[in-house]
Amino acid sequence: MFFSDDELFRLINEDVPYFDLTSELLNIGEKQGTIVFTTRHDTVISSTEEAKRILEKLGASVEFFLPTGTFLEKGNVFLKAKGSASSLHMAWKVSQNILEYASGIATRMKQLTDKAKNINPDVEIVTTRKQFPQTKKLSIKAVIAGGGYPHRLGLSETILVFPQHTVFFGGLDNFLKILPTIKQKSPEKNITIEAKTIDDAKKIILAKADILQLDKFSCADVEHLVSFAKNKAIPIKISAAGGININNIEEYAKTGVDFIVLSCVYFAKPADIDVKIYAD
Repeated sequence: MFFSDDELFRLINEDVPYFDLTSELLNIGEKQGTIVFTTRHDTVISSTEEAKRILEKLGASVEFFLPTGTFLEKGNVFLKAKGSASSLHMAWKVSQNILEYASGIATRMKQLTDKAKNINPDVEIVTTRKQFPQTKKLSIKAVIAGGGYPHRLGLSETILVFPQHTVFFGGLDNFLKILPTIKQKSPEKNITIEAKTIDDAKKIILAKADILQLDKFSCADVEHLVSFAKNKAIPIKISAAGGININNIEEYAKTGVDFIVLSCVYFAKPADIDVKIYAD
C-alpha cells in the first residue's frame, strides 16, 4: 500500500500545524533522544512503514523497525528512532495514533480469520467499504495484514447488484431475465447479486449469477441455500454479510459459504502500544 508524501504531510499537519510549543517553551528542542515503540499485548502490527517515514520526515533517524503484518507477543519492541526532542515529540502522537488504530484492525482481523478458518479452511473473510471516511488506505492495509481482503475497494472495480438497482427494472424477476445480456457486456467481471429473502436467493441461484450475497440471513437459512445450490449442481459462489462479528463468525463459517463479508473489524479496539522517549 503506497502513501504519498502529501498524504503523510497531511497527517502530520493535523497535529503539528506550526511547531511543538511545549518543547519550544521548555527549551529542549535540540536535545537528543531515543523513541521506542513496544507492544503491550499480543498484536499484529500495521502501518509501521508509515510511522517510520513520518519519523524520518520530522528529522529522526530510524534504527529499527518491523514490517506490517508481523505478529508480536506482549513486550516486543518494533520501532526505534533517534533524533532531537523536537523531532521525536512532533512524530510521537501522529505515529502512535496510526499504529494503534491500524494494528487494532489488523489484530482483530487475524482473530476473525483464525476463528473462521479453524472451522472452514476454504472460507475467505472480506471487508466492506464502510471504513470511517479518509481512513481507507490505513484500514485496508491493516485488513490485509491480518489475513483478510477487501470485498470492494469502490464502485469502479466490482459489479454488485442490490435491490436498490433492480427496482429500476421493475424488480428482481425482470432483472434476472436480462442477466445473460449483462454478463456478456462485462465477461471479465463477476456479477454479484444481493438477496433479501430465501425465495429471491433461490431465483438468483437458478439464474446462475456468479456470486449470491445473502444479507442478514440466519445461519440456518444460509446453510439451506448452500445445500440448495449444491443439490442443483450450480457452480455459484455464496457470501454471507450483515451483522457478522467475533461472536458468531464460527457459526457462519460452518454453513459452508465461500465468503464472509463484514464491517466490524473497522471498529476494533485500538491496539495498546507503549511509547517511551529517553534522553541520550
